Amino acid sequence: MDPRNRRLIWIIALWGLAAAAAGAVHLLARLPAPLVPLLIAGLVVGLNLILWRTEWLTPAVQSLGLRALLCCHLFRFVGFYFIWLQTQGRLPAEFAERAGWGDVVAAAGALGLLFWPPGPVFRRALGIWNWLGMIDLFVAVGTATWLNLTRPGAMGEIGNFPLVLVPLWAVPLLMTSHLVLMRGVRDEWNRPAQGA
Repeated sequence: MDPRNRRLIWIIALWGLAAAAAGAVHLLARLPAPLVPLLIAGLVVGLNLILWRTEWLTPAVQSLGLRALLCCHLFRFVGFYFIWLQTQGRLPAEFAERAGWGDVVAAAGALGLLFWPPGPVFRRALGIWNWLGMIDLFVAVGTATWLNLTRPGAMGEIGNFPLVLVPLWAVPLLMTSHLVLMRGVRDEWNRPAQGA
């Protein structure tokens, strides 16, 4: 394994441990509701700034390849768990219906793309899936924020381990992977035009 990739895996793992520690001290419950989406947005922006400004990190992420980035999105089958938690009365229906099913659809799309033969149709499908996947993340964070503001404590389950990993770890990583894929797809679409 490329040493850069090993370092990247360590960084992602340590970040996950930090997110788990935040859950152990109930960080999200201690923050005012409007600050939670700002924290998530800050993590996304910070991760992308570090990614594109760190000399060894950009090639490490690019070397992962399309299939590895798509495989990361299989994590989004966690949406089934959101739906199950809603049936137990532990998550609001609005969140489970929007974020839960949205994540399941995004994960299923990633799974389908893993088996789709390469070509122009694949690139178009990847671009459409990429946009829909990002919209799903915005809807999930937006819905959770709205519920936190209108029904304080309704999203308390998300602040506990293991679900705290979703907003503090998975969402920034998944959003960043969408941006990496978008940049890669755009570059690939533009490559023939540049050579012409």
